[in-house]
Amino acid sequence: MTPSLCKVSHEVYTPTLTGLGERSHLVSRDIGLYTHILDIIQVLEYENLNKVMLVGHSYGGLVIGGVAQRVPERIRRLVYLDAYIPQDNKSAFDIIPGLETMYEERTLKAQGREWLVASYTPEEFGVTNIKYAYT
Repeated sequence: MTPSLCKVSHEVYTPTLTGLGERSHLVSRDIGLYTHILDIIQVLEYENLNKVMLVGHSYGGLVIGGVAQRVPERIRRLVYLDAYIPQDNKSAFDIIPGLETMYEERTLKAQGREWLVASYTPEEFGVTNIKYAYT
């Protein structure tokens, strides 16, 4: 999607949240939603971005909602792409039925890292027909 947007002269940023992807070496029990909100706010500030469209997918919906709450003057539009939509005074556990049980089952307690959750595969969520398209 990024190359397609760039071809039509859009400026696109795809920041990686602390503790994930190439920043996985930074993972710790101290990282959470607030850290990820700050990650995005810092991109907006350091790049001096205003009137941006933030797109959040899955958990990213909670992140962009938090960003918009803290720096609304920098945001033009929010797009929730198959994402969790934040609700006042509710955590992801409150929004998604069964998430707390799933989280508990996926924690890495046996390794003494109960704050860390093992990754999921699309098949675990019932996705059976995965097609990858690159343009």
